[in-house]
Amino acid sequence: MQMNNVKNERYAPPHPSWVEVDLKQLKQNITLIRKHVGHALFCLVVKANAYGHGLVAVGKAAEEAGVDYLAVAHLGEGVELRKAGVQLPILVLGAIHEDQIPHLIRFGLEFSISSSFKADLVAAKYREIGQEMGLSCRVHLEVDTGMRRTGMRPATAAALFQRLQRMEGLEVVGIYSHLATADKPDDPFALQQIEEFHQLMSSPPFLGIRLLRHLANSGGTAHFPRSHLDMVRPSLLAFGYPPEEAPEGLRRVAPCLSVKTKVSYFKVVEEGMGISYGHSHIASRKTRIVTIPIGYGDGYRRCLSNRASVLIRERRFPIVGTICMDQCMVDVGHETIYVGDEVVLIGRQGDQEITLQELAHLCDTNLYEMLCLFNERLPRVYLDGPFNSEVQQID
Repeated sequence: MQMNNVKNERYAPPHPSWVEVDLKQLKQNITLIRKHVGHALFCLVVKANAYGHGLVAVGKAAEEAGVDYLAVAHLGEGVELRKAGVQLPILVLGAIHEDQIPHLIRFGLEFSISSSFKADLVAAKYREIGQEMGLSCRVHLEVDTGMRRTGMRPATAAALFQRLQRMEGLEVVGIYSHLATADKPDDPFALQQIEEFHQLMSSPPFLGIRLLRHLANSGGTAHFPRSHLDMVRPSLLAFGYPPEEAPEGLRRVAPCLSVKTKVSYFKVVEEGMGISYGHSHIASRKTRIVTIPIGYGDGYRRCLSNRASVLIRERRFPIVGTICMDQCMVDVGHETIYVGDEVVLIGRQGDQEITLQELAHLCDTNLYEMLCLFNERLPRVYLDGPFNSEVQQID
């Protein structure tokens, strides 16, 4: 098939559904958290595509908002930020692998060390490339105080720290742990973890040493001031989802993310007719059904079939029938709805709102998983800033 006159032609976005991210709200959330934590540095965790909000756009917005650090899960996320021009210190939280070490060094990424074995690998790679290029390895010692995921036991962390200090090319800039149960205030295990970390920091090898100590995730930031130390690492909190019983100042954070689409089709269905795969819904009356172009292939989970609602023209309507890979159906009754009308799956429309918490409850999961579901097939549209998504022009 020939394509004529495509040069300079303007095309519609690649998908009729989209994730909308309010960067102004993100910056307001950052300001509220900064006020809450006071002196502590702010490390925004942007792993998993910034929890679905878009890694590069959020990284740049956070840099503009004055955060001190970014944290990612693995090498690829850090490299993507560096290639996009982000200059902030970036900490790779995940366990490193030998073949990643040269790239971690070259791209100026800080990373975690949690064993003598990994320390030796880093030292060897530094001798191969870092020394010759005049680069150093800025590392953070990870301590396991109870997450049982990665990290050195506190009993052996001091010895590794002293060894790291003697290793050529390695600059130990931080030490951290991760809270496992901090989502509610006064949680006894969280208090135990915080106390164990403080005891480690009070032991002789760490006294008088300039070191960036960090422990607080979103729950720790909200509920445990003693975990704030030199730096906090909020994630979900910064994106607008405070934990239960959060202090009043943090209850003002608000979600930055909405998921939207447009009505793509309309039909009338008679009473007794089945809808979608398996006819999991049977029309109880003659009704109007609209189709929307979003499904589990985009991250809108199949378990929401016959359970979730959407907003159209500022009214709630139920999803009916099994959600398909690319589409799902909505029963609008006798309301007048048009092809092209905006549909909100998460977010506000007028005075109505469908929250992420509502969908997470229906799916029997948490907010973290829900945010990570919406994949790259859905374009991100950014409000407030240079990242606003527009129709692309083909050169």
